[in-house]
Amino acid sequence: MSKVKYEEMLPHEFKAALRRFPAAYVPVGSLEWHGRHLALGNDTLKAYGILLRAAGKYGGVVVPPTYWGHMGHWKPGCHPGLPPEIVDGLYTAIFQGLVTVGFKVVIGVTGHDVKEQVDSLQKAVAAISADGAAAGFAMMEGDLYDLPGDEMDHAAHWETSILMALRPDLVEMDHIRAEKLSTEEGAKEAGIWGRDPRTAASRELGEQIIERIADNVGKKAQELLAGLQK
Repeated sequence: MSKVKYEEMLPHEFKAALRRFPAAYVPVGSLEWHGRHLALGNDTLKAYGILLRAAGKYGGVVVPPTYWGHMGHWKPGCHPGLPPEIVDGLYTAIFQGLVTVGFKVVIGVTGHDVKEQVDSLQKAVAAISADGAAAGFAMMEGDLYDLPGDEMDHAAHWETSILMALRPDLVEMDHIRAEKLSTEEGAKEAGIWGRDPRTAASRELGEQIIERIADNVGKKAQELLAGLQK
């Protein structure tokens, strides 16, 4: 299988990837508490894993993930993030640099599912698409998920299932065995909002979610590229 990680490519491999499918994928997230059972980098790990899958199936290149975005320090281990203007500038510089090296389509995906993060990615999209030479798309990781029954949450069955599938070594369910998630107070203390991951999360569900989103991201890249070629 062809390489899809930007940082691992040799120059001739990068050139070939651009020739085959000049789409770049930008995974962003945060360093944030996701219950006692999930890694602090969960948001970025989700986006990165999904985009690696999309690139492997449809073509394109995944840039190194960034854990810097819009955050607040509300639980142990939560990095407070960067000032909004720095996040805006960072994402815009990443997108513009990707166009400079030859990409025609840039898709930014945040696993930190807050409006501010998408807004920063959307500013980056606007910066590269103004002259019509390139196209972009900004989204939360679940925006293109179109199967019924499951939706984005915080550290509950959706996020837990995805990380179970991508990085099972970073999920330790024993740490939430005693959480009282049936009450608002208990859920707030645990930092888990959504369906109880102890009963509703599974690696199989995670695989289903990842595959569906990866397919829809890949198709979005195809659509954007086709639009530029008209």
